[in-house]
Amino acid sequence: MLLSVPLAFGNCALMSCKRKHSGDAMTDEKIRPNIQQRITTAQWVLERHLAWIAAAEIKVSVIVTIDTALLGGLAAAFGTSESVARTAWAYHFILTASGAVVLGLLCAAMAVLPRTNGPKNSLLFFGPIAAQNVTSYCAEFKDATDEQLLTDWTEQIHRNAQIARDKYVWVRRSMVWSFFAVVPWIAAIGLLVKF
Repeated sequence: MLLSVPLAFGNCALMSCKRKHSGDAMTDEKIRPNIQQRITTAQWVLERHLAWIAAAEIKVSVIVTIDTALLGGLAAAFGTSESVARTAWAYHFILTASGAVVLGLLCAAMAVLPRTNGPKNSLLFFGPIAAQNVTSYCAEFKDATDEQLLTDWTEQIHRNAQIARDKYVWVRRSMVWSFFAVVPWIAAIGLLVKF
């Protein structure tokens, strides 16, 4: 995957080095990567950000599955336990584990909430595109310069980086609460179930 990275900026450094040693009087326009190379690089960077966002949501599905299993195990153990096993300590561990799992699930929900506020007047983001009629959008897209498109791509990169950061903050919190729940969960199951 990493081999497909456009080397637009790496080529610039190589050409600069060649110019210093060859004595050619190349202009900065020839050395600097062209706008199409920058757009290609921006598209690649945005795709990486979108992959990170998708990876965060996959982690959330694993956390939700585990948390649901923890809650189900507690409910099953409590339902089959004898009343003498339902001590104050058992209730303490049940409530602690359940509370931590619920907090983990709430954090997981925050991680998967859609973040739909993006750059205004974007030609790439679905929100502003859908707000226009098809004719005006097509005309605006056809009239856009490469520089405007590059700016739009880089704004998308920045916004998606913010989204990825926020999602991973919530994923981390969800994982912390879920891992915290394991110890009281084990204690609760141990007190409720007689082997």
